[in-house]
Amino acid sequence: MKRDYRELMITGKTEMYKLEKFIEEICDFYNIYHEYFGNILLATTEAADILFSLHDADEGANIRISFNRNSKGLVFNIRMDGCGTGDIAGEDMLDQEIRRHKLSREIYIIRALTDEITISVNARSIVLVFYVSSMNYEKSLQRINKLKEYWTHKDTVIHKK
Repeated sequence: MKRDYRELMITGKTEMYKLEKFIEEICDFYNIYHEYFGNILLATTEAADILFSLHDADEGANIRISFNRNSKGLVFNIRMDGCGTGDIAGEDMLDQEIRRHKLSREIYIIRALTDEITISVNARSIVLVFYVSSMNYEKSLQRINKLKEYWTHKDTVIHKK
């Protein structure tokens, strides 16, 4: 199998449109449309948003999104590049609870949309895997069933007397 590797750098939340274009180009290349395209787009943008919100205090923090196609499917590695630790110790208790609630909701959304997810211990990278081999298998089964239905369908012929 030919390897496909692509990479994108985003310098802030204002450049999320670059990520959307990046995902759209990849999905167009692999003929991924409809719901699965929406799943990939929403999960990757939510993952990037999580990393930005965790490290919003970091000066010069960037997000690097790398795409890789392997035998499992489409793999998106979203990781925080840049200096800093993302220290949120200055927040009060209410702000920390709001952040925790928001993050748990976003992570739930990502887990529901991806086939595999790996979050690093220090919350500096998120790896999303989308299985796409089953999509072609499903389409093939639909086409086979349509052909079988076509060949077994009997037309009634009306004879004129």
